[in-house]
Formats: sequence, C-alpha cells, structure tokens
Amino acid sequence: MGSIHDHGQTAGSHRAGDGMVNSSPLEPRSKLLSGVIFVFGVISINNAWLLAVTLVFAVVFALWGGFSLRQLINRLSVLVPFLALMSIPLVFGAGFPPAPERVDLALLILLKALTAMTFTLYVFTNQPVEEMLEALEHLKVPPAITTVIYMAYRYGFLFIQEMQTTVRALKARLFNAGLSRQSLPVYGELAGGLFIKSLNRSETVYRALASRGFEGKIPVGSPRPVTTRDLFAAVLPVSFLAVLLIVEQVVF
Repeated sequence: MGSIHDHGQTAGSHRAGDGMVNSSPLEPRSKLLSGVIFVFGVISINNAWLLAVTLVFAVVFALWGGFSLRQLINRLSVLVPFLALMSIPLVFGAGFPPAPERVDLALLILLKALTAMTFTLYVFTNQPVEEMLEALEHLKVPPAITTVIYMAYRYGFLFIQEMQTTVRALKARLFNAGLSRQSLPVYGELAGGLFIKSLNRSETVYRALASRGFEGKIPVGSPRPVTTRDLFAAVLPVSFLAVLLIVEQVVF
C-alpha cells in the first residue's frame, strides 16, 4: 500500500481543470499550521477596521499563493448567499431602522468569515488534499482522524458519481422533479437505495482493506524539508496577526 499522495492521484485529477497545479511550492506542514493560527487569530479580533486590514492582507497572500483575482472572487462568491441569509435577519430582526450595534455585529461576522475563507483558500491553493493529510500525519494527528478524512474525501467522489447516474436515470424516465404527492415517494426510495448502496460499499471496502492487512493507518511518505521560504511564508501572517492583536489591545 502506497502513501496517501500515491492513492490520491485519481481524486486529485478532479482539480486539474480549475487552473491550479497539483503541487505546492510551499511545505504543507508550515502552511497548515500558519493557516490554523491565522484563522483562530482572526476570530479573536473584534475591531472592524483591523478586520478590514486583515482581509486585505489575506487577499494579497492568496494572490501570492497562486490565485488570480477572478478565481478568488468566484470562490468567495459561494459564501455570499449564506452570509446574506445570516446578516439580513441579524440586522433587521429588531425592526427598521436597524440598531447600530446589530449592524456592527453583522459587519464583524461578515469580515471574519471572508477573511478566514480567503486565507483558507490560500492554504489549499495548489495543495492536493492528500498532501495536507500527510502533513497532519507528520504533525502527529491521530491516524484514525486522517484515515477517516481521507476515506470520506476519496469515496465522496464515488457518491457524487452515483448521484449523477441516478439523476440521469430519472431524466431518461421523464421524471418531473418537485414537491408533489407523486414525487415524494420516489425521493424516499432513492434516499433509501443510496443509503443501502453506501452500506454495501463500506462493507466491501472494509473487507478489501482487511484482506490486505490494513490496520487503520495509511502509510505516508517522508516529509519535505522546511526551507527559508517556507518559514517566511508561515511566520509572516502569524506575526502580522500578532501585531494587530497587540494594536487592538493597546489602541482600541
């Protein structure tokens, strides 16, 4: 059995059409650690101006990490409907005109979400999931956690293919999607069928792994050496955030 990265080549090829390469110039362990610290630090900031500065910094770092501005906007646009659904009742929940404290709270949540998402995108830019899972193993995360994440990620693609096959079969039979007395029983049968297929597939996978001597840990390769560039890319955002936290405590 090869390393996580070897097993993930097929899954990683799904990202080939996204304009990203399949390897990162930065060492994944340092990148992952700085990302986690940065996101938790962003959550701790409660000043809108400092959060705006942090968002600009995260955007610049994401562009430096390999994103184009258009790609970044497209990725962040996925958050817009969720943030709108959260912000509208939060701002106008007490009536019109909205209370200033409600607007401030919604703005803080909006900036924190966009900043955290932007830096998370930077962390995973040009970084296959398999390399990130190997980095977790090298950081001494329990193997059971990384194995479950990898299995869920790998077989998630198979579940999507199963769903696409089901949709094509329904269209071929001229099924009219919607909420009606005729369609609801079909949805129930499809959900039950997918659940049973998932159980059967998990049992098949378990037996295949057990027959190959699998003991709950996927072998990983040796970690890449941490270079000066890796250290710079990891220390810079953490230092920047530490300065902002100090400024918030001293000035604001």
